[in-house]
Amino acid sequence: KRYSTDANILGLSNEAEDLESMETPMTIVNPVMGVWPKDAPNKQEEVTLRFVSGRCVEMNGEQMTPLKVLQTANKIAGRNGIGISQALENRILGTK
Repeated sequence: KRYSTDANILGLSNEAEDLESMETPMTIVNPVMGVWPKDAPNKQEEVTLRFVSGRCVEMNGEQMTPLKVLQTANKIAGRNGIGISQALENRILGTK
């Protein structure tokens, strides 16, 4: 494993010299928070949200705290292959 992983409740990112090459596919990294879109179920999953004063307070009929809403949304998205992207950086190290 020649990459590092940084994660929090909002997502996860991987960095490595191999990943920063246009010739290297992002599939060298195993998704931690879900599955690759090609491995996701080939069916739609319906999600119902209820908002009060601009805040999501319920998902699929279950009342939840904001943290629980975020965690549940991440699980649903992950199992459906949503949210995986590749972003390349161009930077010079050692300068400010």
